[in-house]
Amino acid sequence: MTGDGKAWRRFVSAYAPVIHKAVHYTLQWNGGHAAGLDVQDVTQEVFCRLVGDGFRLLSTYDPARAGLSTWLTVVARSTALDCLRARRTERLARHVPYPHHDGHDVHDVEDELAGRLWAEAPVSDDRGELDLPPGLLSRRQSTVLRLLFQDDLDTDEVARTLDIHPKTVRSLKQNALARLRHHFCL
Repeated sequence: MTGDGKAWRRFVSAYAPVIHKAVHYTLQWNGGHAAGLDVQDVTQEVFCRLVGDGFRLLSTYDPARAGLSTWLTVVARSTALDCLRARRTERLARHVPYPHHDGHDVHDVEDELAGRLWAEAPVSDDRGELDLPPGLLSRRQSTVLRLLFQDDLDTDEVARTLDIHPKTVRSLKQNALARLRHHFCL
């Protein structure tokens, strides 16, 4: 941060693998390849964020709160997820938004994407079950998506129906959507 080139090269040499690994796994588990994101490009974006605005982000590191590797992993994951969100938002902006059941546009990108997946995915039977490869979604994930998007229940209603915490419902939904995005190359 003081402009010492040797110190910066040592920093990059020591922490580039940590950042690269965090970016790689974040993109891998969240459909980064399908979204067309390159690990190297996103890793470079992490470094740009660290040094941008006069090292503003890097200067927020507090060793009393976490180790540098841990903090950089969080920054890398956050950056990778931001890049994924930006790419998805860009892709969705090229399509006409699907109206919600009450006639209003869906503003939540994840809900719009899930609605599209549910509407466009092949159906295997008259019960409206998705025709997906066995094992793509867990039984709980399939159930949560069906209750949310086919039966039109909200998160709290699904939680009560399944006797689980609403955070668990949101987690199951997000994990299922990540798998579906990857499967359908969205």
